[in-house]
Amino acid sequence: MQRLYQLSEIKKMIQERALVLLLIKTNQCGVCESIQAKAAGLLESYAGVKGIYVFMEDAPDTAAEYLALSAPTLLLFCQGKEVYRESRFVRFDELEKVLQRYEEALGNL
Repeated sequence: MQRLYQLSEIKKMIQERALVLLLIKTNQCGVCESIQAKAAGLLESYAGVKGIYVFMEDAPDTAAEYLALSAPTLLLFCQGKEVYRESRFVRFDELEKVLQRYEEALGNL
């Protein structure tokens, strides 16, 4: 997963890539680190999904823009639109199904 530092970078990435998984996290958050490690491992199987993350402390406007009221918040964007959201407790089996569905749908276009 690639670390970004500004909301403008995040928005640009979301517009440029068909599928983007964004993790909004905080410093000193053990759950955030665990979620990031699991998400990065999952994304190894999905070449079409760009994984990015940002620390709320680096870009507090990002949390406000995407209404991330708790950390970690995981957002999936498809063609610039938010299609999936999980906060705090991420169900990775569900996330994997969602990733498969969107990757297949984009492959059929």
